[in-house]
Amino acid sequence: MEINRYAAAALAGTGALLVGGGVAVAGPNDGDRGARCEERLAKIAEERGVSVEQLEARIEARLLARIEAAEKAGKITPERAAALKQHVSEGNLCRPGQHRRHIAARGMMRAAAEFLGLSGEELRAQLPGNSLAGLAQKQGKGVDALKAAMVAPAKERLAKAVAEGKITQERAAAALEKLEALAGALAQKVFPAK
Repeated sequence: MEINRYAAAALAGTGALLVGGGVAVAGPNDGDRGARCEERLAKIAEERGVSVEQLEARIEARLLARIEAAEKAGKITPERAAALKQHVSEGNLCRPGQHRRHIAARGMMRAAAEFLGLSGEELRAQLPGNSLAGLAQKQGKGVDALKAAMVAPAKERLAKAVAEGKITQERAAAALEKLEALAGALAQKVFPAK
């Protein structure tokens, strides 16, 4: 199957987001982007004589193939590949906000584990029936310090992006505000008991 430039852009962008695993935060015009993306997908599907669902399935298959190739090449772990495959299967190409939020949350959970001096497995074992804030307090650590640690890696990346001229200071501030809200919600969330 030949891919035109719009499908290739959608594939590359979504693949980069998923395989890269970096923090990406929705911008102020993501609703407009989503609508434009849906229009492009509809146009491409019409040009190819397939439904939008069929086109999305083809793009999904290509993303899954890229993930498998990255795993086989040793660029990502089997666990990461499995998680990425699940995200692709659950996703909507034109509304990646939930993926972005999930990716940001995963990074924050890693940062929280590091702040608490725990491995990922140890954190997962202690979370059922608890919150991150509760675990921090049990260790005598402040909740504000926990939230700051959860946001710190993304804050660094945003500052670097501003310094390199990739995004504006205003957009970075808006992104940071969303990340801080997410960190606050994650810190207070009581995870279900097993």
